Amino acid sequence: MSLTLVKQCPNCRTGLESEYNYCPACGQTTHLHRFNLHHIFHEVFHALTHADKGVIHLVKELTIRPGVVAREYILEGKRKKYFNPFTFLVLIVGLTIFVNSIVHPYTRSSDPVGQAAGREYRTEQERQQKLKVAERIRTSQQFLEKRGNVIIFLAIPIVTLTFWLLFFRSGVNYAEHLVAQVFFTGYYSLITSLVFTPLRPLFPNANAFAGTQILFQLVYITFAYYQFLPPNRPKSVFRVALATLAALMTWAVVSFAAMYLYIRFG
Repeated sequence: MSLTLVKQCPNCRTGLESEYNYCPACGQTTHLHRFNLHHIFHEVFHALTHADKGVIHLVKELTIRPGVVAREYILEGKRKKYFNPFTFLVLIVGLTIFVNSIVHPYTRSSDPVGQAAGREYRTEQERQQKLKVAERIRTSQQFLEKRGNVIIFLAIPIVTLTFWLLFFRSGVNYAEHLVAQVFFTGYYSLITSLVFTPLRPLFPNANAFAGTQILFQLVYITFAYYQFLPPNRPKSVFRVALATLAALMTWAVVSFAAMYLYIRFG
């Protein structure tokens, strides 16, 4: 005996039967209520601490077994077990921009325009040229602070391409490598925002700051990728470390080349 359709799903207008707890078409719950502060706090707390797929659970797992997380989610199909990696990355990017706006890791201790203006030059033409270059350097630094989302989103596909080419025989396709990179990038961006960026004043110069971040990325991604690659494929930590170094160097060359061209030619 068929049940009577008693209402429609407010999300997709699919007819619902009286015993349905969720819409069979879109999955939205049938037990809706008006928003209130208690509901909002409950949802936020639930999203952060859910034992199976909350953000805190994901961060913990990405700390101790990042490659296993990526392999289970991507290659083994355990999609409900973890918080969505793309949503996670967007949240972390927002945190990165927020922290940069407070700490100003690239511009607080650097004034390229002031330094250029304080130097002596042989001609006025040389002075104006150097001031233009200094202004472009300052603009680049401001871009790094305010548009960290652009940097992250550009880096991921380039780094992914390197890993895909170097581990082509692993059977993992480009899209699967890309999702793994989203997981790993989200995590080390979180650590950068919460640890390295606030400690930026303790670093003697920008090179030491950047070098420390790169070293952390090298160690973390090597560890993560060694776990991520299918266990039935031959691999070594040394080979994965070389692949990680190649990927980071590829992105460094691309990004520094783009910055150099802008600073040099505008």
